[in-house]
Amino acid sequence: MAVGLLILAGGTLSFFKISILYLGNRNRSKSCWIRVSASERFSIVYTHSIYQEPVVEEFQIDQGTIVLKGVRARHPGILEYYGFEDTKEFHPMDRRLGSTFFRVGMGEEQRLWIRNKKISFREVGEKGDQLRLGLRSVSLGEYLFHRLFL
Repeated sequence: MAVGLLILAGGTLSFFKISILYLGNRNRSKSCWIRVSASERFSIVYTHSIYQEPVVEEFQIDQGTIVLKGVRARHPGILEYYGFEDTKEFHPMDRRLGSTFFRVGMGEEQRLWIRNKKISFREVGEKGDQLRLGLRSVSLGEYLFHRLFL
């Protein structure tokens, strides 16, 4: 009976798939995995390196893809960088991305905000490291192993 339960548990852990949002370091073997729902919302929050003003990039998962839903910024220089010609604080977008890349800043911290979690890019990399933000489907067993041991 115990062997049967172990086989059932192992099968469940191997075959049950979940979606994860990962922030992985391309220069070092360090990453952060967050289990997400099919329509999860999250943000990247940082201070612009030139204008020293806050920027919030808002994302949503949609049909297995990361979608940039909008940008929040007040400084006209930042808005111009993104290609916005007016001075509204929020600019809605609908840009499908797949994976996207960031560089860990030299100054102010950048953070991934998802639900009630704030994950600093510096938890995954050092200043100047390139990080990849992406979406993957993994087995429940692989996810649990990563959370417990890596």
